[in-house]
Amino acid sequence: MTQTINVVETKSRFSDYLSRTAAGERFIIQRRGRQLAALISVDDLAQLERARAMMRRLALSLGQTPEILDKIEAGEIHPAMAAFGLWADEDDLADLADAIRANRDVQPPRPAVEL
Repeated sequence: MTQTINVVETKSRFSDYLSRTAAGERFIIQRRGRQLAALISVDDLAQLERARAMMRRLALSLGQTPEILDKIEAGEIHPAMAAFGLWADEDDLADLADAIRANRDVQPPRPAVEL
């Protein structure tokens, strides 16, 4: 279970939160109600890193270019771009991007979302 804590609480009980994190608990640290950071164990971090590396190997094995994946990791482009271009050699999907764009062009505008 992930618990949400604020920055002031984190500072005052940091040693306690470190011990609890090492034991497997996870914490989301907030400042003024906005999520700022996550406190996770070294094991959880290693698992995330292994998953990231596995996803990269999978994308490369499917034909994605290292340049696109590097841009995703640098935060320059959206992770959904990992699939971009993978259908280039598939004749039945050759004009998929054009079909998606054409469909979007005829859709009514979406209402603005107020946060």
